[in-house]
Amino acid sequence: MKPITRRTFLGAGVGVAITPAAGALVGAVPGAAPGNAHSSGQAAPAVGAGLPDVVVVGAGAFGAWTALTLIERGAKVALLDAYGPGHSRATSCDEVRQIRMSYGDREVYSRSAMNALELWKKREAEFGRKLLHPGGRLVMRRAWNKELEDQKAVFDRLSLPYEVLEPEEMAKRYPQVGFEGVGAGFLDVNAGLLKAREAIMAITEAFERKGGAIRLARAMPGASAGRTLQNVAIDGGGTLAAGAFVFACGPWLRHVFPELLGKVITTARIEIAYIGSPAGDSSYRQGILPNLSEEGTFPGAPASEVSYTQSDIDAGLKIARGGPRMPMDLDRDERIVSAWQINRIHEYVRVRFPRLKEPIVASRVCQSDASPDSHFVLDRHPGHDNVWIAGGGSGHGFKHGPVVGEYMADRVTGRPAVPDLEKFFSLAGRG
Repeated sequence: MKPITRRTFLGAGVGVAITPAAGALVGAVPGAAPGNAHSSGQAAPAVGAGLPDVVVVGAGAFGAWTALTLIERGAKVALLDAYGPGHSRATSCDEVRQIRMSYGDREVYSRSAMNALELWKKREAEFGRKLLHPGGRLVMRRAWNKELEDQKAVFDRLSLPYEVLEPEEMAKRYPQVGFEGVGAGFLDVNAGLLKAREAIMAITEAFERKGGAIRLARAMPGASAGRTLQNVAIDGGGTLAAGAFVFACGPWLRHVFPELLGKVITTARIEIAYIGSPAGDSSYRQGILPNLSEEGTFPGAPASEVSYTQSDIDAGLKIARGGPRMPMDLDRDERIVSAWQINRIHEYVRVRFPRLKEPIVASRVCQSDASPDSHFVLDRHPGHDNVWIAGGGSGHGFKHGPVVGEYMADRVTGRPAVPDLEKFFSLAGRG
């Protein structure tokens, strides 16, 4: 495929036009801001007054980063979201998300997280907002096992800092934690936290400053001509046409493309709570207490139970205790944590943080959009040459957002994919 420029969007036979009804909803999409140029330094040529080259559907981590990267490369981009950036139903929402290098033997994600960390640092400086909070991540297991050995080998190959901790050292270093059931620890030194909702707002605000348009609109695939999607249909009437489309709708993707993704992406309800730090006590703060991650180590829990904590930045100590996967109606279900899960979180705190007697100060219901193998889905739609899908974050996608944005922008603009990455993110053979 030849690289797509703003002129070849039109040359591909895709009419860039907007119906009157959609025009009233979406409005004019401004061009790139003055000075916004291609990487070559050439100003981006206009192809249609007030009309987008690319429509990105979904303003979460994957969609927002893709839209921002595309507009910085000179494309005219419209970013649509049914509820708006940073809304409470979004998977990319909540107060904090983790950034980690530790992925067992999945080196592709360790490398991606390393690149993402550097991009987050640069963007943090550009945005002028504190988004990244270092502090480490302690992976806890019943005993040293193949997963930890593989992880150590990856860290050695990538020259990433880590510490292998015995139970006695963990108890001495982190006396605020109860380590019952834990026999081995691996400290991912470079891990930390990202301010999630605040980051999405910073990304989308930068997108708008650079000439992008954000509109509140639910969009579905519209009319097609052969292998070309011509437009998206806007809920309530009207269509929006463009040269290319990126659907980054998180857990809604399986409803947008049910035949293609209905079995590839699943959605689960995740109920978490924040425990307040004691007044004047920094023991549970990020930078003093690392984020904790455990599988099969909590006393009395099934060997498959995965739980994690994220240390207090300002909202409290985040507790996510694993349990059975619960289905969720993304649009209609109330975001209220069940009494059953509240009791399980209290039990977790009593065992893992026996000194912490503070109340729950906040709670949240989130949802994950998971693929069967936890690999992202970043690929062209098999039935449309100008449609791309970005999803399957699988509970670990947020941190990789800036890398995914670059990957998707490369694909949309015709740059070849790196084969070693494409094989993980392809739709082929999945579902």
